[in-house]
Amino acid sequence: MTKTPIRVLVLSDGDTLAATVEAALRDRPDVHVVPGRPRALRPLIDERDPTVVVLASTAARVAATLGGIAGMLRVPPMVLLVDDPAAAWTAVSRRPGVRAVLPLDAGAEQIAAAIAAATIGLVTLHPDALRARAASRRPASVDDDRALTARQREIIEMMAAGLSNRVIAARLGISAYTVKFHVAAILDKLGAATRTEAVTLGVRNGLISL
Repeated sequence: MTKTPIRVLVLSDGDTLAATVEAALRDRPDVHVVPGRPRALRPLIDERDPTVVVLASTAARVAATLGGIAGMLRVPPMVLLVDDPAAAWTAVSRRPGVRAVLPLDAGAEQIAAAIAAATIGLVTLHPDALRARAASRRPASVDDDRALTARQREIIEMMAAGLSNRVIAARLGISAYTVKFHVAAILDKLGAATRTEAVTLGVRNGLISL
């Protein structure tokens, strides 16, 4: 039985970056690379159904490109190669499924490892992105202008109970999309990268009663 190859959609502003990614995957017979331009991200996802997307550009252009796929029902895991990893790793970028953020000059081994990790749901971040988040992170408090709203406190309590967005939506009588929006806002306000981290920070700051 022939194994279905991993389809890696490589979108970049220039041929040099695309060639670098292709070189990183050249020795992997199970990988099929599909090149393209960032502006074609949405139609290429629909047409090619990639396993992973590699998007190489500036942080600003990447943000604009990701905004163009907002609302898509199915978005594959994404690996970003950007000039500013710190600026690219945000709550907004994580919504479309970004699983890795590397600098534009990342080596072939780093790129290949990030793609492999993304296919199994793991996150790969350049140290610069992590340092920037640690430096900017600050706990939420009742007096903070970034404190959680009453609705967000309800939702983070349910997150702590392990409820999915769909179940939370049903209990609150709102749409799953609205819940997803609130969860993204909670992560951003708490400076959390995952739901688990948000719950941990919520407990630490007295936002959740367990």
